[in-house]
Amino acid sequence: MFLRLSGAAALMPSVGFGIEPLKPLAVARHVVDVGLKRPYRVLHVGDSHIARIDSRDGDALYAYARKRSRIGREMGEYYLDEAVAYARQRGLKIVHTGDLADFASVANLEYAERRFATDDFLPCVGNHEYWTAGANRAQETEDYKTRTLPLVKRAFSAMPCRTVALGGLNFLVFDNAFDDVTEPVVMAFEDAVRQGLPIVLVCHVPFALTGVDNSLACGAPSSRSSVLTRAFVERVRREPLVKAILCGHTHVAQVEPFSPTARQFVGGALCNGEAELIEFR
Repeated sequence: MFLRLSGAAALMPSVGFGIEPLKPLAVARHVVDVGLKRPYRVLHVGDSHIARIDSRDGDALYAYARKRSRIGREMGEYYLDEAVAYARQRGLKIVHTGDLADFASVANLEYAERRFATDDFLPCVGNHEYWTAGANRAQETEDYKTRTLPLVKRAFSAMPCRTVALGGLNFLVFDNAFDDVTEPVVMAFEDAVRQGLPIVLVCHVPFALTGVDNSLACGAPSSRSSVLTRAFVERVRREPLVKAILCGHTHVAQVEPFSPTARQFVGGALCNGEAELIEFR
């Protein structure tokens, strides 16, 4: 059993005082009916927010990492290991919808590259994979990505997009980390439509949300998204082959209809011990 110290007890040497067990990985279960001959299951996780850093990253990023370490995301690496063990035991592919790293350190992105190469992942990039020292949401522009793009490309094969056929489904994995999509993503979507398989979109930022600030959504009227992105979202909404959208970013688990044929699954944060098993039938 893994234990952690809570509150002031974390500063005290007394064994057995203020110690509580870590909660187990919480896996919600969902079923998506798409008319497959046999079911296909994936483990959907995201927002691990791992915070590795070493001397290669410099003093500014080290100071930024210290600041980031105080916001309650320190269990991301533990729960990522738990998710990998859960998936291995059941023969599941892990769909990780962004923010495996909390910031773009060399150590974080090398870890992502090794992890994705070792285990059965289908990962997309999140906004935090691009963040360097002092980054904030106001700096999230396509030009900002160039600072860390070479490292990010090594870790994430879906740059800016990738289509993977699995279990009778077409998984379109793409980068919308800064609330926008680019022309290659639009073209890849149309290619997937022409292939005729049911489509599952895998991205970091949700397309549309109810009950939360839609400035966090990609292509919503109240967001900062481009005209191209808003047109793309509406095109996706009209396409009957689209059956599901898997995403994250908000750290709040939410499932809601996106179109007459598709539901959007916004995953909770893996750093908080949340995951979901999605079965396509």
